This record gives sequence, C-alpha cells and structure tokens, in this order.
Amino acid sequence: MSKHSQGSTVLAKNFPSRALAEAGQAFLQSNDIESILQGSDIAGTGMPQGFDLYVQVKDVETARRLLERLYDGI
Repeated sequence: MSKHSQGSTVLAKNFPSRALAEAGQAFLQSNDIESILQGSDIAGTGMPQGFDLYVQVKDVETARRLLERLYDGI
C-alpha cells in the first residue's frame, strides 16, 4: 500500500503466523485489495500477538469476507 493512498486503514484479520498472514495478503492482492502486514516474529518478546493485516476502510468488508472464505475460521 503506497504512502500516498487515500483513507485510513483498519484491521481486516489477525493471523497466528507470518506464513498465513503473507498468504492472506497475497490472496487479497490477487483480488485487487492492497494491504499492510504488521507483526513480530522475534522470539522472547512476551505474549505472541500474531500478525495483523490492515486494509483501507473502503475494502474492509470485502477483505474480511474473502479471508474468512479462504481460512474458514482460522
């Protein structure tokens, strides 16, 4: 997602692993939805928080629906 994108971003989904988050990001990209991935996979940083995938507000409903269909409740 470019720095010049209009609108704010919202959380579309939290993933338990980087691999799942990156696959979800690629799936959204293939459906013309830009996203930003944030998370930490550094060991020893306390409670694992997973990886968050953010999309623009205008895309959040579609993104969530697509990700739910792809991951079926993960």
